[in-house]
Amino acid sequence: MTKKNDSNEVVSQSNDQIDMAEVDYSIFNKNFLKNRYFNIIEANKKAPFFYLTTQWVYKKRKVVDAKARKLSKQSVKKKRSFKRRALNKCIFALCAIVTGVGLGSWYYTNVLSSSLDWNTYLQQLSEYESRQNETLDSAFKKILNDNYSETDMSNFEIIASEKGITPQDLSLAENYQLANYNFENADQYLIQGNGQIKTIATQSIYSEKKYDGNTYQSISISNGLMKIAEIAQMNKNQTSVTTIKGQITSNQSADWNGERNTYLPTNYKNLTGGLPNTSQNFIIADQTVSNSLDGEVEIIENEDGSKYYQFTMVLDPIYSVLNYINQIKYTSNLSSYPEFSSITQVVTIDENWNFVSICSTEVYSIVAFGMKNSCTGTLDNYFYFDQDVLIEVL
Repeated sequence: MTKKNDSNEVVSQSNDQIDMAEVDYSIFNKNFLKNRYFNIIEANKKAPFFYLTTQWVYKKRKVVDAKARKLSKQSVKKKRSFKRRALNKCIFALCAIVTGVGLGSWYYTNVLSSSLDWNTYLQQLSEYESRQNETLDSAFKKILNDNYSETDMSNFEIIASEKGITPQDLSLAENYQLANYNFENADQYLIQGNGQIKTIATQSIYSEKKYDGNTYQSISISNGLMKIAEIAQMNKNQTSVTTIKGQITSNQSADWNGERNTYLPTNYKNLTGGLPNTSQNFIIADQTVSNSLDGEVEIIENEDGSKYYQFTMVLDPIYSVLNYINQIKYTSNLSSYPEFSSITQVVTIDENWNFVSICSTEVYSIVAFGMKNSCTGTLDNYFYFDQDVLIEVL
């Protein structure tokens, strides 16, 4: 069928579709240029909206629309990608936190924390300290018989000589306790110690213990990765202990001008493991000397004809150190107790049960700088009872 338009031009049209080839773009373009707000509805009556523009404008619009759709898709993808990255970061951070907490807990439990329940063992401290007295009592009974007096105790060397009893007739712990008894009752003494601790770095150790008849003094200097210097003094009546921090000037000296503190003797012992008047802070008893390298007391002949007696003690790594762990923790400024693998001491005494030397080798582990470190320490202590001792009261 045919139909005339407003310009008397005939447009071929079927019932359902306009012949696109016959559409005159100039009709629309002319009106569109006159009025950019051309009535689209009216124009659609003559031609489909899809063709109500020139081919050039149509193509240009098609390109613009394609770009817009592309940008829209990219924007959606970016939003999705951003959300995905943010979600991945959150998941990664959460996993890192969970993993860090888990590894930290495992590291502390399995690496840093001690496998020993020290609180349980420390409850037995007084029991094992009393066993030292039992060991000394056993030694006196072997020399003096059961009913001995204080006078007999002070003369046990003479009585032992009269009976022909020598250190070879006693146990290792008994010999040690008899020598320690003489040490505690000496009029004066000097102990000098030198050693080192090998761990992540080597620490030098120097110590002195003095008694002039009125004042006990203990000096401890450790130089290396950690610099520690402290002097402790206690009067003969043992009413208080005064400590002074020092500034190290060499491996064996320090300027004592640092922090000063005063403790009750009981509090100082609980903090450091012993008082300034003790020979050492190990618990030595028949129950803590587990065995020896040879189990015998050897005789050493001196050039002047005198004799020394030497024996090697292997100490129990738990019960012998119930006081000593406090010393290591305090002097090394640790947050937890050390854990010992082995302690060996070579003890030399003279014929009258006086200490000549105690040479110790210790293997233990500590937690320092966030990790567990293995340590091997050696300390050689030499005893002098025949020298004048001068102590400057600080």
